[in-house]
Amino acid sequence: MTDRPSTDVIIIGAGPTGLTLACDLTRRGFAVRIVERDQVPNRATRAKTIQPRSLEVLDDLGAVDHVLRHGVAKLPMRFHEASGAVVDKPPIAISAGDDVHTPYPDPLQIGQFHVEHALRQRLEELGAAVEFGTEVIGMDQDDDGVTVELRTADREQTARARYVVGADGGKSSTRRFAGLPLVGTTYEEQRWYLGDVTVGSELDRDHMHIWPSDRGMLGLTPLGDELWQFQSPLMPGEDPGVPSLEFYQQLFDQRAGAGRVVLASAGWLSLYLVNVRMAETFRKGRVLLAGDAAHVHSAAGGQGMNTGIQDAYNLGFKLDSILNGALSTLLDTYSEERVPVARRVLAMSTDKMAKAVAAAGGGENELGSALAGIGDGKMNTGLGIHYRDSRMTYPGGSEVTAGPRPGDRAPNVTGLQGEQFHGGLFDLLRGMHYSLFVWDHSAPVIFDNAKPTHMHVHRVGPDSGSPITDAKGEFQRVYQPYAGELILVRPDGYLLARIPAGQEMDLINHLAPFRSIGNTVRPY
Repeated sequence: MTDRPSTDVIIIGAGPTGLTLACDLTRRGFAVRIVERDQVPNRATRAKTIQPRSLEVLDDLGAVDHVLRHGVAKLPMRFHEASGAVVDKPPIAISAGDDVHTPYPDPLQIGQFHVEHALRQRLEELGAAVEFGTEVIGMDQDDDGVTVELRTADREQTARARYVVGADGGKSSTRRFAGLPLVGTTYEEQRWYLGDVTVGSELDRDHMHIWPSDRGMLGLTPLGDELWQFQSPLMPGEDPGVPSLEFYQQLFDQRAGAGRVVLASAGWLSLYLVNVRMAETFRKGRVLLAGDAAHVHSAAGGQGMNTGIQDAYNLGFKLDSILNGALSTLLDTYSEERVPVARRVLAMSTDKMAKAVAAAGGGENELGSALAGIGDGKMNTGLGIHYRDSRMTYPGGSEVTAGPRPGDRAPNVTGLQGEQFHGGLFDLLRGMHYSLFVWDHSAPVIFDNAKPTHMHVHRVGPDSGSPITDAKGEFQRVYQPYAGELILVRPDGYLLARIPAGQEMDLINHLAPFRSIGNTVRPY
């Protein structure tokens, strides 16, 4: 007889993706183990941009403050010409427009280790911690759970969990054990030298510094404390060197001019080969993939860390429902919703990287244009991602002619006032619950009977007679609701439905394939 699982979820990998999911599930009260093969926390910059949508996620999890303190917004580019001339250009990262209504419009330049620190700190506040120095060496699943073989420095052990999530990067052992291959292309001609270095005081830390060269551009981005992230491409036909402080200094002397910049020390160093690959599904039974374990792509556009964080945020509330008895079809929507996002990200980042590589040996104008294009577009910020075609999204509500549609991210609005509340819509969304906004309607609705731990019902209207007043008219301008409309928002901040009051049973019946039997008000 197979042992019953003693853990709800084992998360493999303690990068930003795994830590996001661990925080979300731990705050929901589940028994979670998060294991990491490395002996100590990561101290490498690696990913260096966190996007507005990811900042919204960290805000909801209670982990955003450290990132805001250490991240840098609107970091302009400074081009250093061979003649000694200096040309300043706008930042690569483009701020989100006012039309998306977010409290975090600016992408931040920040080392990945800072994001991980913030999430680890939050996880510890929630009562859990990463198990460092713990490697997964085997895995087997059955109808009741997953058996995971673990190895530490002094012993091997077996653990049982109801579900396992692999967030263990591009070389994921979870993916290998589950038999989910990555499908795609390796771009042998797109290789980059990366690394964490320190330099003397000759460079100011208020710019990203670029040295154009026909032998390949060089870039230094200030990230955390005294660190700079070094970037330089291999040019076509160039034999790769071995990354080291001495070799990177040689590249600087050759491409920027001897003595222009002196590298004082180096930490994490890497020769990065661009792979554009993804799993065709992110789930096999009780094993799921997230982040780089599910999809890898070029760094152009700053999407890797961010896509992984949003994978985890999509998965967290669904695992909550599954672990509380919802039908497994709900878990199928994780892959259905996130695979198309990954495909779009792969295509976008591949196109941006190709343009950057093509311009890498060009001058300031050509290279500047290519780099400026890297940060453009709503997909970059994560705020334009939607799940309109998801089986979970209710397609009804034909009266919706303006404002965000079901499946879209719910935009924030400010100026909401009530007897016991003053703030924005995101303040009402923050937490683990579904949120129902009833616009200008005082009659009862079926969802009034939902448990407050699962759904919060907010009655909002244009005048002071409503429990919550749209004092600035912003809710009305952004959502353009009609009297008696119900707007249901998922725990991950996406609109699930917009329907007239009186049609609640249609929505409940739509979601019946996801609900546990006998539950008539939980919307899954």
